[in-house]
Amino acid sequence: MTKEELVEGLEREWEALQAAIHGLTEEQMTRPPVSGPWTVKDLLAHIAVWTSRLVTDLYKIDRGVTPDVGLTQAQVDKLNAQFYVEQKDRPLERVLEDLHNVHLALLNRLEAMPEKSLIDPKKHRSLKGQPLTRWVTEDSLEHYREHADEIRLWRQRIDAG
Repeated sequence: MTKEELVEGLEREWEALQAAIHGLTEEQMTRPPVSGPWTVKDLLAHIAVWTSRLVTDLYKIDRGVTPDVGLTQAQVDKLNAQFYVEQKDRPLERVLEDLHNVHLALLNRLEAMPEKSLIDPKKHRSLKGQPLTRWVTEDSLEHYREHADEIRLWRQRIDAG
């Protein structure tokens, strides 16, 4: 995948996520459950936190620092629980603002990165032969898609009554 394809995919999934939440009221966005005990707002905060971590890791890579990749599912679950507690009481407006801003930060970071750094599978040893685009795809556009799908399914359930 080229940098251009990555950015295009990211924008496409961002738009799909925005469409999934379009028209929801604050009450709907803060009403559980969508996924487990999580509300739409909780899912959006979750995406924002993980995207923020990704942006930070991309800056680390630029400085030659190995990012924290290859987390086990148990580690991811622990971080998700921690992030949920840290974010659950944040106002919806702030969560939406953070989500938007971190999305823009990710796009800016990707645009600033050389193509070779993103596509060369030998460039980053910590990724074990995978190009950086694969890791970024998993932690951004696939993450957007996963939670947009959950929100769409939840909306279908509530619309059906």
